[in-house]
Amino acid sequence: MSGLRVGTRGSELALRQTDSVIERLRAVHPSLCVELVTIRTHGDIATDRGFDESWPVGAFVSALERALLDGRIDVAVHSYKDLQTRPTEGLAIAAVPVREAVHDVLLTNGPLRLEELPAGARLGTSSPRRAAQIQRLGDFEVIPVRGNVPTRIAKLQTDNLDGVILAAAGLRRLGIEHPCRIDLPPHSFVPAPGQGALAVQVRAGSEAAELVAMLDDAATRGAVTAERSFLRETNAGCRVPAGALAAVDGRKVSLHARLFSNDHSHDVDGVESGTDPETVGATLARRLLGELQRLS
Repeated sequence: MSGLRVGTRGSELALRQTDSVIERLRAVHPSLCVELVTIRTHGDIATDRGFDESWPVGAFVSALERALLDGRIDVAVHSYKDLQTRPTEGLAIAAVPVREAVHDVLLTNGPLRLEELPAGARLGTSSPRRAAQIQRLGDFEVIPVRGNVPTRIAKLQTDNLDGVILAAAGLRRLGIEHPCRIDLPPHSFVPAPGQGALAVQVRAGSEAAELVAMLDDAATRGAVTAERSFLRETNAGCRVPAGALAAVDGRKVSLHARLFSNDHSHDVDGVESGTDPETVGATLARRLLGELQRLS
């Protein structure tokens, strides 16, 4: 295969992520000709809408998956957390590269510690998971914000916010060094399943699958598999407050997860370990769902 068409969303972050994958591909296959193809998704178009009940499943990935299935591109690069929990027929994740930072950060207008944020502070996020967890840490007002990373940071001033919550991975990939930031520890502020990880998707059985397979990191894939197994078993998505983070040590997978009721009034937290990531995620999900049901 002399050439490879790599598809991506057109946001600055998506392009940076895809560039990193292309650089690794060229390092492994120096003679390979790689073409970047930019595709607009529903999530890129509907920037004025929140993640409510009308938000479609796969809003950030469906257009890329259609391009793969139609043969317009050979590879699609996604933020793994944007993918549906069940695989699309005919497609496969050929590589999960080494993960970036997994935790969330709170950017503020001035140098503060988390405990110094005043009651009623206006904090921006459209993530139910982030909203549920930050409201556990203080009496804060959550303000929905959408848009790319620079747009959300700009809302600190334009929307008179005291802070905005973002993924550390996105800030690092964009090279953004905000002067006032609070790193939210993942053990107490559990990140989204798959946060910081990329998914390199191809048509199942294609020649492209063999070309990109060398980018796969077994530990990252194992961790993300456990996290997404948890997500799938709980039937959670972008509208449900759920966090999960796994660590892989040799063959052992340890998963920590937190699950909230839809109204954020109850939450449960737990850890599960084992050697099969799918089983670890599903087992913890069933246990936490049972505990949450008893509390509700």
